[in-house]
Amino acid sequence: MVRNRYFDDIEKAIRGEVNPIDAFNASLALLNFKTVEVKIYDLLLKTSLTIKEIQGQLDVSERSIRMHIKKLEEEGLITKKVEQGTRLRYVYQSVQIRDAWEKVEEKIKKMLDDISKVIETGAPASRNGANE
Repeated sequence: MVRNRYFDDIEKAIRGEVNPIDAFNASLALLNFKTVEVKIYDLLLKTSLTIKEIQGQLDVSERSIRMHIKKLEEEGLITKKVEQGTRLRYVYQSVQIRDAWEKVEEKIKKMLDDISKVIETGAPASRNGANE
């Protein structure tokens, strides 16, 4: 199972065998973030980039990058700012890992709460907060 690898990465992080960024990336993958989204987050941790620059580094279509950027923005893992050059352009940057972890930790806690509800009461868990 693919997710076992992420559990292994998280266990290694707990034991101090993996750097924090790798542990964070494992938690993102566990929460159904796609590999390309994790790569985009990692890229934007190092520097601010435009969609075209991300496209050049990852060799992924512009349309696909826009879709993944939108998800990362909605989740609060990256920010967008307007830069003035010869023309206006959007530049994206990842939020710091500690801030991103707070958001991921909330999602993990929510997931665990939903699982606990199902186990304790047999009631179906809400999906992404839709039933709350």
